[in-house]
Amino acid sequence: MKTLETKRLIMRDWKASDIFDFYEYASIEGISEMTGWPHHENIEVTKTILKGFIDSGIEYALVLKEENKVIGSLGFHNRTADTSYRADIQREIGYVLSKVYWGRGLMTEAVREAIQYAFDEIKVDVLWCGHKSFNLQSKRVIEKSGFRYYCDDTYESFDKTYDAKKYILTKDDYHLLFQNKT
Repeated sequence: MKTLETKRLIMRDWKASDIFDFYEYASIEGISEMTGWPHHENIEVTKTILKGFIDSGIEYALVLKEENKVIGSLGFHNRTADTSYRADIQREIGYVLSKVYWGRGLMTEAVREAIQYAFDEIKVDVLWCGHKSFNLQSKRVIEKSGFRYYCDDTYESFDKTYDAKKYILTKDDYHLLFQNKT
């Protein structure tokens, strides 16, 4: 994937050398559980997941410029929230951010950059995003990024089912939201 840059972040491919930054935030209980996977119990779990990120090429490492440190991730997944919704190219954005950096607007900054990349360069027709119903931080990022509520849903992860909310951003929505900002 193309490296993306915002005022405070670099969004780039993952590297094997990112393992300790990744483990640092992914091992904290309550961070990854917000997204649907358990926190990393040990560095071997992180190593396995990092290898998957590197091999898949769909996950960005979020690097905070001022610290030159990986503080989260953002990915474009080949899934849809509603298989009956007709569009040629659809992706779902998923993300996680180290709790140390919550409340600074960093994830909204990353998601907005990812939205522009998805519509302008990947040429998606529709972007989806969702959150577990209790994840109010993610809900706020989604709303501030221009997505609109689409439906209630459920999310299954590790033999548990959670209530979830799904949001959509179409190509037309994107042009209305971003036409004066690019």
